[in-house]
Amino acid sequence: MILKYGAYAHALGEATIVISTSALATPRGGKIGQRERWEIAGFLQAATQHDLTRAIDALKAAYAIDGQELAIYLPDGVTRTSHVLGASRARVVSGPSFPEGRGAEYSTYRSYQIVIEADMPTLAAGAAPLVWEESLSFSGGGARFVYLTTLAGPPQRQRVAQATTFRVTQAGRAIGEVAYPAPSGPLWPAAEHIDQRRIERHSPRQPRAGGGWTEYEIAWHYAFESAWPLAGEPIAK
Repeated sequence: MILKYGAYAHALGEATIVISTSALATPRGGKIGQRERWEIAGFLQAATQHDLTRAIDALKAAYAIDGQELAIYLPDGVTRTSHVLGASRARVVSGPSFPEGRGAEYSTYRSYQIVIEADMPTLAAGAAPLVWEESLSFSGGGARFVYLTTLAGPPQRQRVAQATTFRVTQAGRAIGEVAYPAPSGPLWPAAEHIDQRRIERHSPRQPRAGGGWTEYEIAWHYAFESAWPLAGEPIAK
């Protein structure tokens, strides 16, 4: 077999490759894709140390760039097998490293190791968010008191209202894998102070291998006020 990374081709039979996969999950345990890991080990051969040095430099230059297609080809060098990592996802996470220094290393051959990974999300733009949090804060509804200062003696407490309005704050945040999730809607639209509504979009935090972004966060804040109690529960997703 022949391994190719971008325009760089390893010699026939030069490298051994171990491929493993693991699940990608949200903090809440939902599966959002998989990570494929290629562990490459091999050795470069050359007639002289000068030629070997040039081969090492070419290997290092090839794997210094993320986002190249990684694929295994049949011995003809043209027919591609089913083992392929797309260029937009592949990233070099380790190497090329040279773990051996004994014997005839760097005389006519040089051992090397390389690790490449690719994350393959399965979520669409409208899929369940990675993170969803919402809270409700209740206040008000009771009598209102004020304290009046006096010329002599302690302040005097005086009730100025038998009842006050009931107030609720609804706030939360959500993080989407490939796009901003839709924010939660106001639970009591008729009682909302629309002038106090806030919707915040934060810039994505994590770059994808080969380009693109992930972890799109949106936050919301609604304020409500009513003469009657407002009953409800935070929205869960």
